[in-house]
Amino acid sequence: MVALQKLSRRRFVKYGASSLAFASIMAKAQGGSPPLGGESASPIAAATDVAGHLMVAVRIDGNGPYHFIVDTGADRTVLATEVADELGLLHGEKVKLEGVVRAVFADTVSIGTLSFGSITRRHLVVPTLSRSLLDADGYLGLDFLDGHRVTFDFKNHVLQVSEPRAKFSASWARENEARIRASGSSGHLQALDCTVDGVPATAFIDSGAEVSAANAPLLAALARRNPSFGEIGTIRLIDITGGEILGKVAMVNKIQLTAALTFIDCPLVIADFLVFDVWGLRQRPAQLIGMNLLRQFGRVSIDYGLKELRFDLAAYRSPQKPLITMLD
Repeated sequence: MVALQKLSRRRFVKYGASSLAFASIMAKAQGGSPPLGGESASPIAAATDVAGHLMVAVRIDGNGPYHFIVDTGADRTVLATEVADELGLLHGEKVKLEGVVRAVFADTVSIGTLSFGSITRRHLVVPTLSRSLLDADGYLGLDFLDGHRVTFDFKNHVLQVSEPRAKFSASWARENEARIRASGSSGHLQALDCTVDGVPATAFIDSGAEVSAANAPLLAALARRNPSFGEIGTIRLIDITGGEILGKVAMVNKIQLTAALTFIDCPLVIADFLVFDVWGLRQRPAQLIGMNLLRQFGRVSIDYGLKELRFDLAAYRSPQKPLITMLD
């Protein structure tokens, strides 16, 4: 059951224009179990935090391991200030970090090597925030994940990172697997054929979000379609900058990503989230698919090269009617 009370650390991060540049990462197979489709990959055992995020072991300049959340809704990788101080990392210029509610200026530090499984990135400059705000040692964002295929194996608590498929082949199609084509760039993959109670909407996966959320245009479109539709309460959300906002809670009957993939009886949180600005979705109905829906599957795969999403329907666990606990 899903209890929505005070949701702390709404996890997405994006910092504004700066001179920071990140090279594309190169993932090479170095042993391990083969992932779906037979390609080589980097299988990485993952722990799960209280919100159900997959946290993976990351080494920084050979030190660690440190526990990072894999966040497909975050543009950039972020490091806990305490880790940076512990390692004595060199500080650089400040950059603007935009959370759900407010923007703050954060210090940056230089990292010689950041290693995740068989993947190593070199000469990185990353922003820092307090561990008490991140609830982790750091976040791996799209600057680290883009260009590769990421498979969240919730059933076995394993995260696989591999080279993207060059093109779709019927031999890769699996029984009881929903395949959804997406569009976008820089890791901003959007499923364009989604409907929410019959309203066309754009959807994207945010593995850093505790719950699924929607923007105001989607709420307005739902209300126009069904005059009796409306929010059923409010909840308080706290973003990783420490800012707070009240969000509206609404229940929708059906979220359909494709003919083969439908979520039933889904709670959505609606607020003026900056993530929809970051993804260029402020003006049209849109939603993000958070961990409360992703965890219903044994496995979810995001191929940033081929631009597709895959959901393992065989391992789908139909949720019970969610419990919503509102603020007084």
